[in-house]
Amino acid sequence: MWFFPAARPAVTSRSVSDAIAREEASGLAYVFWGRSTVLFLLAAWVSLTLPFERSQLYLGAIAAFALLGIVPFALRHRYAAHTRLLLGFVLLDAAALSFVLIVPTPFDFEGWTQQMNLRTPAFLYLGVFVVSMALSYKPALVIWTGLAAASTWTLGYLWVATRPDAIPFTSGDVLDEGMGAETALAKVLDPNAVGLARLSNQVVFLVLISVILTIVVVRSRALVRRQVAAEAQRAMLSRYFSPNIVREFAEGRWQPDEPGNRPVAVLFADMVDFTSISERLPPQDLIALLRAFHGRLAKVAFEQDGTIDKFIGDAVMVNFGTPRTRPDDAARALRCAARMADAIAAWNAEREQAGDPPVGVGIGVHYGYAVVGNIGDDHKLEYTVLGDTVNVASRLEQLTRQTGTDAVVSNELIEAVKASGADPHAIAPGLQNAGTFDIRGRREAVAVWTLGGG
Repeated sequence: MWFFPAARPAVTSRSVSDAIAREEASGLAYVFWGRSTVLFLLAAWVSLTLPFERSQLYLGAIAAFALLGIVPFALRHRYAAHTRLLLGFVLLDAAALSFVLIVPTPFDFEGWTQQMNLRTPAFLYLGVFVVSMALSYKPALVIWTGLAAASTWTLGYLWVATRPDAIPFTSGDVLDEGMGAETALAKVLDPNAVGLARLSNQVVFLVLISVILTIVVVRSRALVRRQVAAEAQRAMLSRYFSPNIVREFAEGRWQPDEPGNRPVAVLFADMVDFTSISERLPPQDLIALLRAFHGRLAKVAFEQDGTIDKFIGDAVMVNFGTPRTRPDDAARALRCAARMADAIAAWNAEREQAGDPPVGVGIGVHYGYAVVGNIGDDHKLEYTVLGDTVNVASRLEQLTRQTGTDAVVSNELIEAVKASGADPHAIAPGLQNAGTFDIRGRREAVAVWTLGGG
């Protein structure tokens, strides 16, 4: 049965949570490997550009960063249980990075002061640190990283600005109307001067990129949710429609037509002697048998681009010509019947080797006009086919008991196969004209063909 807008498939919160959790774990892995790659490149650059006695501190810091990244990577699948621990490591990362960028003197010559460290572009590495956390797929972690970076950098900056030899100044101090240009320039360029306006701009920079990246991550998570919903819809549709039809649904290339009459091929297949079988088997074994039986029939139906209308107990109803009519509907229905019989025969061979009794199948196929459309109410709709064609197909399936064959096919279907340019005997070898039979509900006898069995 097929459900449309009134009965959209539900996406469980668990499926969404699982998908997000997988992305988060994967994101933390990306953070670790990206971090490791960057640190390796930095270590190589430091080793090549600085003398060994001056590069030792930086190489040690790089090694420390590498070690700090191992714990979050190891706990990526258990983030919820160790959230505080991981947030603590992020804070430690930010503090260590701020220390390395502020405290060591990168240039070993007289006159270079601690305050001049704040004027180098090294601060941008903090921005890279914050940006890298966007790979974690965790909005809260991005915000926390931005706050940690801004806080630790601010503390380090103010520590330098409050040293005894420091000369802190604000923009207002420099723009004081009473200060001449030379005096203002000398104040700014003093090796011990610390511009507090620069700190404000840097903090604003870190906050802005954290907010922007958080929005990006939130939108990415929303995209994952939509993808999970789409996959859930595709999974539900794949239970009823063939893969090519599912693609059309998913890509929005098909919409259900208005109810009306159209030519369709309808196939019914069910398990022979199901009643006696169900009496002998316990519930679990009976369900397993039905699933194996239905699974083989559904596989063949989908291979022939048929649409499963519904499962009815041990029976399955398949349509060809819905949700859209195709020139070879009748031919595919006949081929489906023949291959279903072959599939059950192959299964019985496996069952015989396992010492299990064989399972019989009865298949009825008819071709004609049927009413196609939605039935139901506003809460649940079923897109199905109704009418005489469906009834005749069901009666032909029951006729297999009388003929002792695997499949009974109406002459209307055979004529439709021929009209499409196909050879019925090539499609279903062993097809035989069985004459006419009276079927319940029909005043006129029906001409049929048989396949397989006795």
